[in-house]
Amino acid sequence: DSREVALYIITYNSPKQVEALCKSFAAYDINFLNKTKKYLLNNSIDKQFDEAYALICAEYDLEEIKKDNIGICGGRQFVADHFNEGLYKYSMFFEDDMFFVGESTQVCRNGFQRRITGLFDRIVEIMKKENYDFLKLNYSEFFGDNSTQWAWYNVPQSIREVHWPDNKTLPVHGHSQNAPRTKFNSIKNIGDLSYADGEIYYCNWPQIVSRDGNQKMFIDIKWQYPYEQTWMSFIYQETIKGNIKPGILLASPTEHNRFEHYTAGERREH
Repeated sequence: DSREVALYIITYNSPKQVEALCKSFAAYDINFLNKTKKYLLNNSIDKQFDEAYALICAEYDLEEIKKDNIGICGGRQFVADHFNEGLYKYSMFFEDDMFFVGESTQVCRNGFQRRITGLFDRIVEIMKKENYDFLKLNYSEFFGDNSTQWAWYNVPQSIREVHWPDNKTLPVHGHSQNAPRTKFNSIKNIGDLSYADGEIYYCNWPQIVSRDGNQKMFIDIKWQYPYEQTWMSFIYQETIKGNIKPGILLASPTEHNRFEHYTAGERREH
């Protein structure tokens, strides 16, 4: 197998989301389908969707892994364990509502490009060149963006007091207008695609992860009940120690698009 990347999609009772996501891969850069080993982690608990998922898996060459709703973060941990046991060099992770943008979308709200020719090969090239543990594919996200250091909200108070001595108090409710800014170390480029490294926070948005990064982020230490905030805190602390090296594209090729909704009670973290 000449493929280097395992691509994982996690879904609930939303086969139309998975089909639309695969179509967005094909329309944006067919190499996301052609150059990866593709897995569908199916959290569906409703058997009426079994046939639809089977047809999608056949059409897009997805290997289905059926689970009984192990949750978003439970699924993320499963993906890390599954990848760790395989032979591929890199893994990519997509929830079923993380779509690549269409042709009409030019820049994100932070002014970064959204349409990047040959994106798949270029992010693999960046990983090889920089030896990053993980590379986030989006600068702008749904609730915020990577100019703000979101790990500030989730690290232990002792870390806030040491690392942000002038900004160590969380708001009583909601988000702070004075949250720390992300510290970037360097900005580089491959052609017209720029990227940065530094204190990049982890979250469950689309990313590519190296085998060593997967080991350090998800395997060496495991939590019985993992949350995205727990990983964000842990990985940030390992980053500032110099143990984990993250990067991020200065681009926003994907966006959140949940158009097929399932029962809220079905959405679990773990």
